Amino acid sequence: MTSAKLESALRAIGAERYHHRHPFHQLMHEGKLTHPQLQAWALNRYYYQSIIPIKDAIILSRAEDPAFRRAWRKRIIDHDGDGTRPVSRPR
Repeated sequence: MTSAKLESALRAIGAERYHHRHPFHQLMHEGKLTHPQLQAWALNRYYYQSIIPIKDAIILSRAEDPAFRRAWRKRIIDHDGDGTRPVSRPR
């Protein structure tokens, strides 16, 4: 398989399985979730977002390639900021 065909196949899977197609998300966007279901989603989403920079730091700490580390570092700054301005995402 060529790299172009592999990329196309992966993009097709991503489009087919993206979270907005999940029945739970469809119910949420249609306003059909119960209050406890929506609260559970919000709590889960907050926790998920707060852990992303920690997960990225673990990946970064194990990377041996300096070019990869430099590229990956941006992901942590995107979530945690660089200390020069407030971050709007949970920490």
